[in-house]
Amino acid sequence: MRRAKVTAAELLEQVIPVASLDRDGLEIWKAVARERDEGEALAGAVSLLERLCDLGRVQRLSRTEADGFTHLRYRNLTTLDVISLKIPPPVAPSPGTVARPTAATVPTAAAAAVLPQSLLDAVAASSRRVDLAGALKHLFDLLRGELGCERVSLLLSEAIATAHAATLSELDDVAPTTDSRPMTPGHLRRQVEETGQALHVADLSLDPAFARRAGKPARGSVIVAPLEAEAYVYGVIELWRADARAFDATSVAVARFVAEFAAGLIKRRLEVETLIFIDQTTQIHNRRYFEEQLDREIERSKRTGRPMALLIADLDDFKKVNDTLGHAAGDSVLRQVARILSENARQVDIVARYGGEEFALILPDVTGSAARMVAERILGTIAEHRFVTGSEAKPAWHITASIGGARYPDDADTKAALVDRADRLALYDAKRAGKNRVVFWTGAGASTA
Repeated sequence: MRRAKVTAAELLEQVIPVASLDRDGLEIWKAVARERDEGEALAGAVSLLERLCDLGRVQRLSRTEADGFTHLRYRNLTTLDVISLKIPPPVAPSPGTVARPTAATVPTAAAAAVLPQSLLDAVAASSRRVDLAGALKHLFDLLRGELGCERVSLLLSEAIATAHAATLSELDDVAPTTDSRPMTPGHLRRQVEETGQALHVADLSLDPAFARRAGKPARGSVIVAPLEAEAYVYGVIELWRADARAFDATSVAVARFVAEFAAGLIKRRLEVETLIFIDQTTQIHNRRYFEEQLDREIERSKRTGRPMALLIADLDDFKKVNDTLGHAAGDSVLRQVARILSENARQVDIVARYGGEEFALILPDVTGSAARMVAERILGTIAEHRFVTGSEAKPAWHITASIGGARYPDDADTKAALVDRADRLALYDAKRAGKNRVVFWTGAGASTA
């Protein structure tokens, strides 16, 4: 016989994918499970579901108001089940009392202090922005406005910066500062990443860990909050004000809350990136990502006045590999070439599979001579590499590449012209001249390296 009521813990077990919660989410779950009030339990369930939306585990389907109730629908992205909740209207507080926030009002445990609803709404609005840079810039502008920060910096962890340099290159534009050096020493930033605990230094001039900057003693106040989502830390955000003791406990709570939300956005971007922008054969970026990033880098070059270069590399006589050993061996060669390109490009360069046996490299902020050095290094490494085929008939294969290059804005002033001169003209001349060589477009035509 079905009972008329269920406990809060039983309700949570029915609607919340607990295994997908991070550490802070589990703490909220435990707190809500102890609630005896049905309304509080429902509010807690909403809080946890919203948190799982930020973590990419649950999808928000709809929110409607009818008959004085709020009707919410979510989809569990692991089981594809639909979760429906009917939330009664909030009870108005008695005169002279201060309403405590429900779990639905404060969706992360980082918000230890009572944060204004206007702030929570403004933070949530960032998730409606399509581009990651725009969403994070919205959050950091919010921090400047709420806390009076004179500087907000986003500092990715070393592992993320190395593995996803191209993926997250747009973050360079999120929090520009006149002084790109972090205020906080590296060992303290790593401490925040390792512990997941925010750092607050009320007066930098009194802390010996903060060195002199530009020949002057460090001054002001700083908060360093971890970019943590689902128990993974992507780096930190650093907030600085010139005045000592400018931040309080609420400031730290706001910084933690915004940092967690920002980490959720970064995590979601990286997951979407893997699904949409990664070539499944080579595990590097695909043509779609290349097209988007080339547009972006050209616009950045226009804005900064710094040149960039485009390289198109084509494997010489690659068809022989597939015809002789089969497509499995060909795919193995492609994966090894992709790794060579990634290892020999600079950290800021963007490597993508252009199509078939063609690869593209976008080299931001580079001179012609430096771009040529990158191309020559790649050419030589491919020519010297012993490609493992996985075939008993021919376990190793020798292959070379031809590379065409062009620079923006020296060789072309539009995206179409840049691609045409690197691919159709310079690369074609490299093939015609005997293959296994680098050719750059010049104003008078192609120039062999």
